[in-house]
Amino acid sequence: MREPRARQLIPRAGRRAAALALAALVVLGGGAALAEADAPDEEDSIAALAGRVKVDEFNPDVKLKDGSESRPVRGGVLRVRQPGDPKSLNPMCDNDAPTRAIYYYLNHTLAERDRETFEWLPALARWWAVRDTVTLTDGTTLEGRVVSEGDDAVVFAPGVSRYTFATCDLARFERDGEDPVAFTAVDSPAPPGVGAVVPREGTELPRVVGRLERPAAGHYTVWVHEQPRETVTIPRDRIALVVEGDEGAQETLPALRREVVIDLHLREGVRWHDGQPLTAADVVFSFDCIQNPAVDAADLRQYFMDLERHEQTGPRGVRFRFKRQYFLSFGAVVESARIYPRHRFEPDRFAGDREGFGRYFNAHKDHQAPIGAGPYRFAKWEQGRQLEVVRNEAWWASGAPGPDGKRAQVVPWIDPERPYLDRIRWIFITDKSAALKALQNGEVDADFDIEPTTWEERDTNTPEFTRRYVRARFLQPLYTYVGWNMHRKGAGPERQFFADKRVRMAMSLLIPQDRILEEIHYGQGERVSGPFFKYGPFSDPSVEPVPFNVRRAQMLLDEAGWIDHDGDGVRDKDGVPFEFEYLIHNMRDYHQKIADITKEVIERAGVRMKIKKLDWSVFVDTVRDQNFDAVRFAWGEPSCIDADPFQIWHSSQAGDRGSNYISFQNEEADRICVQARRELDVRKRQVLLRRLHRLLAREQPSTFMFNFYSLYFYGRKFRNVRFTIIGEEPFDFSDWYVPRELQGPGGS
Repeated sequence: MREPRARQLIPRAGRRAAALALAALVVLGGGAALAEADAPDEEDSIAALAGRVKVDEFNPDVKLKDGSESRPVRGGVLRVRQPGDPKSLNPMCDNDAPTRAIYYYLNHTLAERDRETFEWLPALARWWAVRDTVTLTDGTTLEGRVVSEGDDAVVFAPGVSRYTFATCDLARFERDGEDPVAFTAVDSPAPPGVGAVVPREGTELPRVVGRLERPAAGHYTVWVHEQPRETVTIPRDRIALVVEGDEGAQETLPALRREVVIDLHLREGVRWHDGQPLTAADVVFSFDCIQNPAVDAADLRQYFMDLERHEQTGPRGVRFRFKRQYFLSFGAVVESARIYPRHRFEPDRFAGDREGFGRYFNAHKDHQAPIGAGPYRFAKWEQGRQLEVVRNEAWWASGAPGPDGKRAQVVPWIDPERPYLDRIRWIFITDKSAALKALQNGEVDADFDIEPTTWEERDTNTPEFTRRYVRARFLQPLYTYVGWNMHRKGAGPERQFFADKRVRMAMSLLIPQDRILEEIHYGQGERVSGPFFKYGPFSDPSVEPVPFNVRRAQMLLDEAGWIDHDGDGVRDKDGVPFEFEYLIHNMRDYHQKIADITKEVIERAGVRMKIKKLDWSVFVDTVRDQNFDAVRFAWGEPSCIDADPFQIWHSSQAGDRGSNYISFQNEEADRICVQARRELDVRKRQVLLRRLHRLLAREQPSTFMFNFYSLYFYGRKFRNVRFTIIGEEPFDFSDWYVPRELQGPGGS
């Protein structure tokens, strides 16, 4: 497993030293304001995170780490230890990590992001077009592209789109009076000037006249900015004004919205695992489910609150129109939302009964045995023991075998022989000692849930162990935290211990994070001060982590009125003792150890802490129901370069089982979340989210703890293993293979 490149890890000289000094005052002096470091840091660009990653970096059997030694072949089984069963295999309703991780291999998205260049690549959708909208004062809405904006008027090109095509689907580019330019290489430069893009025969792409452009860091696709047929000049006073945002975060804006209309054209020939064709009706059905309030999809639905319309435009065409500008609109449509087979759910039976269909969908049997369109098919699930998937020989990206047995390549970024492994089997072992024994006995091939104590054990560092297994570690863009619930459901106002930010800050000051990092995690992590990846573009380096300071914590508790009035050793207020519940789950042993250390220090400060340990599935429901005082948890986004804090920090997400589990409500945070969603320019979005980082550091709704090094063991026979900072997991089993000479009997 690879650590981030040096340019990600080493702070650059001269990075706002004065701001660092000011930031330290926030926890030591209380009233000091954080530095308003609003200028974007040019050195912290997303481009610094992109680039090729090493292949088999931690495998000593592979000498060259540039992928040149990889010779993928089919065959082999990967047996992965999983700490517990997923709740279901339906990520629309169950947004927990095990569900998402397994479902990733069973289904596919409309488009996918290249994990190294961050380029959007066609998948179930073969090509797409995006447009802007402008709404006039007479109620008319025009679709097209904004050509230019001025103080007095906007120049608009009605009906014009920006198209994204894979270069492998294009034959040539023709300019008037010049020889055509053939698309002969996936990374050939985009020809300059305006001309006609001619698709290859049989691709069903439109012939478009426009200007070609290679997307930033693009390798496999081009953008075609369609040539306007006409333009109109719209005076500013003819553009309608609209109120956007939720209560406390509203503002009046011109109704001029960029990239809010998305036309997708699906790839032909894609079939579900049961042999039925995947069509535009399936896509429309899936978004009907997301927007149905009776479907238990609150986590996902918040990305589509502003989706005004989704409709079928043909057998393979789907159109989406958002009523507000949102930088993640495209990513949410093509990647966040998974597509479900309409024919399996019989929605016509529930015509007009959305609530009845929602109950039916939530409990559907396919969520235990999904029918997908991905590289693997569901095989079996023995609850509490194992879950297995097998290679989908009819996967759209594999292509059809020719007379010579070789498969035709569908897209240049996917080897038609992928996925290489015959099957993947997740074996459920909760106990870490039993998990290690299973690894040593050869009953599992990999464990991606290694605790620091196991990593440091003598048994996992012996020559015998390291001859069989790779030891890898990777700094993941997720963070661990203790969340302080500001509005526990069912509790009276006198028991809302963490509604006061002085109390929350006191709790943060009482957690000995450096001690926990060294004693429990053996230094396998880095302290963080907020919710964004420490080395990503949105984390403000001027904000220092909260120090351990018992005296300052006691002073804050006194100021908040929590004093031991009756001398029993427990602080109280208005006759209510400060006695709270700290929630953990049973999937990792170190959670108990961290809780014990935290309890010891907090109780010395006069606050009683009760540790409540639950099975994973019960734990998840308890957190989502907000039936807790404090929780030790972790949060990560599949893409740290597209962070959208709305889901966890906007006040509207504090109910209806949304992801604002701790009921955080702050008008300024709401405004920032809304503005960041509207901002398409990543540099301006960086300014906003760093401001949110500073606000959260002041408010301390959570004690932000660590970005962890994830620790992994896997068999040295597996090859083509890469670790990247974006993706549902940092690795992709579809890439992995076992060399023929290392495969056992029957390809095992």
